[in-house]
Amino acid sequence: MTTTRLLLATALTVVLLMSVTSTAEAQRRNMTETVIGGHTMYTLLKPGDIPAIFEPTFLRANDSSAERLHDLDEPMIAVTANGIAKAYSTTYLDHHEVVNDSISGSAIAVTW
Repeated sequence: MTTTRLLLATALTVVLLMSVTSTAEAQRRNMTETVIGGHTMYTLLKPGDIPAIFEPTFLRANDSSAERLHDLDEPMIAVTANGIAKAYSTTYLDHHEVVNDSISGSAIAVTW
């Protein structure tokens, strides 16, 4: 390996390490500690940091585009009421955690 390539690789490694370190330091600065029953709990996210889904849209199970959006074996959370059925993707809920919706005129919150 030439000296130039070695210096370039070293510089890139240093930049990557600085990036990882600064991210970890930022998370530690935003972290709060709470002791409950002698156990320390760490909070990294503030309330509202993960946006909920409002007014979700749905596809019919027999809609061919549904297969492109979801694997057939993907876990779903299913809700039924008065003959109406809805399914909520756990993949989407991994990023939002809460869906505020209604079914048969009743407000519901689906959480993951």
